[in-house]
Amino acid sequence: MTQNRLYFGYGSNLDWNDWVRHCDENNANPDGLKERENAWLIGHHLKFHYHSRGRKGGAADVVPINEYHATPGALFDVDEGAWSTLVAKEGAPLYYEEKNVLVIGSDGQVHDAVTFVVCDGKKKPDFQRPTDVYHELIHNGLHERGLPTKGLDMAMQHTCNTPTISHLFVYGTLMSGQSRFTRLEPYVRSQHQASIRGHLHHLGDYPGMKLGDGVVHGQLMELENVEACLERMDAIEGFLGFGRNDSLFDRTIIQVPTEQGIVWAWTYVYAGEVDDDSIIKDGRWS
Repeated sequence: MTQNRLYFGYGSNLDWNDWVRHCDENNANPDGLKERENAWLIGHHLKFHYHSRGRKGGAADVVPINEYHATPGALFDVDEGAWSTLVAKEGAPLYYEEKNVLVIGSDGQVHDAVTFVVCDGKKKPDFQRPTDVYHELIHNGLHERGLPTKGLDMAMQHTCNTPTISHLFVYGTLMSGQSRFTRLEPYVRSQHQASIRGHLHHLGDYPGMKLGDGVVHGQLMELENVEACLERMDAIEGFLGFGRNDSLFDRTIIQVPTEQGIVWAWTYVYAGEVDDDSIIKDGRWS
């Protein structure tokens, strides 16, 4: 029995019509590619440094950078038939090649997935401007999913100076007025009360959050100097890196409802075991 592959799409495959059009042109069934959820590719940024003759302009690539960056897109289940079609659509292995990556899903969990990146020999040293049509495929695909276009906008300027996610949700000793806020305060541009779905657990001198069906109250911090801030917070929270199982807290990406709409933010979830007896029922740490 063959197993479906988990594929992360960040470019033209965010547009279902583009996929169906390719399948129709090649007498292939499009139904083997099934979208699963919004997702974030860890440690990469978007770049246009490949000129595609088929697209008549620049085509998207994702390039490794540090783990304070993430690129938005979608996670798909792909059966064997659709995978062959997808490989052909991406021009692999001549133009793009497969790459195993770590992806954060909409549930905040890290998944192993496969994506396609431009082959080294096809990369240009300078910016390759995409056509308006191709740019709109990506822009609209992100917008329709409620995902930010900040990374795309930066890629259109051929830069990646700022991580796409610049907010941090905190719920314990890092909140304003709590014991460790002074460690976070130098990086805070603004702060607002906020709440997310999850359960808060009493771990002694500090709380730990597990994502779930309850409510956790905290603060949404807009950050400046994001990379330096997250480096410091990782050390405080005992986060040792994505894909590891020995961290005290794991850093992940969540959706935070605000009056202005959904904000995507980093947060830290407790990596250890908990039980129902440790739940803080009102979801507030004091």
